[in-house]
Amino acid sequence: MMVRSLAENAQRSFHHEWGQVACPTLVVLAQTSFIPAQEADEMLRQRPATMAMSIPGTRHDLHLEQPEALHTVISDFFKGLA
Repeated sequence: MMVRSLAENAQRSFHHEWGQVACPTLVVLAQTSFIPAQEADEMLRQRPATMAMSIPGTRHDLHLEQPEALHTVISDFFKGLA
C-alpha cells in the first residue's frame, strides 16, 4: 500500500491542488531532498503568501534528523497566526 502511494507521488503532479489551498501555509524544506529546488521555487511562485523555511544540514527525513528544529519552525509559524 505504501509503495503504491509513493509511486503516485512520483508520477503525478499535484500543482492543481496546491493552487487551490487557501489557508496560511508553511513549507518546510530540507537542505537536500528528492524534490528539485526548481520545483519548490515554482510552488512558492504559484502561492507567494506561502511561508517557506529551510532547515540546514537535513535531508528528506528532516523530521527524524532535526526534530527540535522542525518543532521550533512549526511552533513559530502557528504563533504568528494567532
